[in-house]
This record gives sequence, C-alpha cells and structure tokens, in this order.
Amino acid sequence: MNKTKFNFIILAMFITIFTGCTHQPKYSNSVLFSFITPNLRISDAGFIHKYTNQTQIQIYNSGVLVLNLKLAENICINGVCSDYQSFNIKYLRSAHYDEILDNIISKIPIYDGANFQKTNCGFEQNIANKMIKYEVCDDLVKFIDNQNRVKIIIRELK
Repeated sequence: MNKTKFNFIILAMFITIFTGCTHQPKYSNSVLFSFITPNLRISDAGFIHKYTNQTQIQIYNSGVLVLNLKLAENICINGVCSDYQSFNIKYLRSAHYDEILDNIISKIPIYDGANFQKTNCGFEQNIANKMIKYEVCDDLVKFIDNQNRVKIIIRELK
C-alpha cells in the first residue's frame, strides 16, 4: 500500500472517530434560567440543547458548570439520575405528569392545554385547582406553582 493511500485511511479513521461519534444538538440556545424550589435555587446563564431523544440544560456560574440537567429516559441532575415521578416529587414538590418539565422547556402547553388562553405574544394557562400560572411570551417562559413554591423562569438570549 502506498503512503498516500495509508495516510488517507488514517485521516478517514481519525475523522470518523472524533467527529462521527459526536451527537450534535438539533437546537441549541443560550438562556437565563431560574429554577427556584424549596430544595434547589439556581438562577444563572446557560444553554438548552435539544437532541433527538434528549434535552439538556447546562447552567454556569463564573464559567463553572453548576447545573447539568438531562431529560431522556430518566432525568439526571448533575449525574444523579431518577425517574420522572421521583424528580417531580423531590424538586417540583408534586407528582405532575412525567413530561411537564420538558413541556415547559419546549414552550408546550401543560396539562393537555387546560385553561389555555392565547395572548398577543404566546399563551398563558391559569390552573386554579393546582395554583399554577404558566405563560409563554416570545422569548420568556414562566412557570409559577404557588401551592408548592416552585418557579421556573427561562429567558432566551439573543
């Protein structure tokens, strides 16, 4: 085998190993993210990465990763994984349905669109029996659960 062909094969293997195996997000955005619960208080800048089968939120403080939240088959917070119901009870303080956090991050109506009201910049939902106010307005998402003292606020940065 000549040297040129050998170098080409080595280069092709190198490219395949180091770029072909990486998972590129379908969508990535910089955000200001506040996640305030009785068990966790984080409010800093970071990124939301949407992959085919996973959503990942990475929040940084002074360049240090302080929150790495992965939503896939399970939900993992800083490498500690649990099922969605356990996470919801621990951090959202209620046994919401499994996809609620992903719906909030994705700006999708919650609870099958209960009390859905279209606004000039998005929509809002006031779910009185759960004391939840959820609104999506352009680049701002607010989820406020007054009963359980939980706030999730996401502002996309341009």
